[in-house]
Amino acid sequence: MLRKLLIDAIGRHLGETYPLISQLDDNHLHSEPISDGRILGELVFHMFRSLEYYLRGIIEGIWEPAPYTFDEFVTSESLEQLLQEVFTKARTRLSLISLGDLSRVIRDFNRPATVAEILLEMLEHSIHHRGQLTVYLRLLGVEPEKIEYII
Repeated sequence: MLRKLLIDAIGRHLGETYPLISQLDDNHLHSEPISDGRILGELVFHMFRSLEYYLRGIIEGIWEPAPYTFDEFVTSESLEQLLQEVFTKARTRLSLISLGDLSRVIRDFNRPATVAEILLEMLEHSIHHRGQLTVYLRLLGVEPEKIEYII
């Protein structure tokens, strides 16, 4: 049940995040909604790379950032294509995580953590940045796509 809960929550998060990112146009990607903050495209790109980092690390044991950079995907069209690829890989990697994997301890960080803890941190991190994205969209005058919560 715990595995299904985590995997379903991450899958739901990906599905809820996709419409927000697909609202971005080229001008949005290069805008800086708050001074001294990340430009919007870099924020979204950070979200992608983080998902890849966590899931690739859990499945393959490779704890390195993905080799691509925002400079390679500067249009909303190219970023959305990357989004589809990253989300597809994420779903595939999630499907490879077994119930037994959740209790596996990984010692490559500041402290040992189970796969379940890392997945939860990944989800929290991504939701945090989705909240930033929502605020940034509003600051740019864009009404974010509504997320259908349970309540």
